[in-house]
Amino acid sequence: MENIKYEIRNEIEKIIKEQKIDRQQFHEVSKFKYEDVIQKLYYSFFNYQKYPKIQFRYLWVRLRDSLNSTSPFHTSWDDWEEYIDYLDYLISVKNPFTFYYLLVDEGWVYEGTLSEIKKVLYEYPDWMEDFYLFSKKYEWLIIHCEDGACMIKVC
Repeated sequence: MENIKYEIRNEIEKIIKEQKIDRQQFHEVSKFKYEDVIQKLYYSFFNYQKYPKIQFRYLWVRLRDSLNSTSPFHTSWDDWEEYIDYLDYLISVKNPFTFYYLLVDEGWVYEGTLSEIKKVLYEYPDWMEDFYLFSKKYEWLIIHCEDGACMIKVC
């Protein structure tokens, strides 16, 4: 299991190098900060009273009932780039210098601008599961659910 955890991180690192992602615009969150980011995300959007332990598998099933959500946007997996481009529609702030958090399998947390995050997600392997993109102010959360082949935004 430990190998799988690092395999995911290694895959993101490979994408960063192959796509020449600007590390000032997209990078892993500091090991001193990522746990705080995950906890704040969890307590902002998930039903921590019913599910007090943070687990990354099927995290999306633990959302609070009181949240508002968009209708699911589906992918056929053939339209992956178009699917990822839908993030432009879901994120209302169009400032190219705004940074967001990206949480991927096994709890790896990255931060970056939307354009660099999308470059990484365009290459996101199909064997990787869900991802969570969210505002650094924890105002909203976009969830990609691999099982349902869809994404939603909650706030």
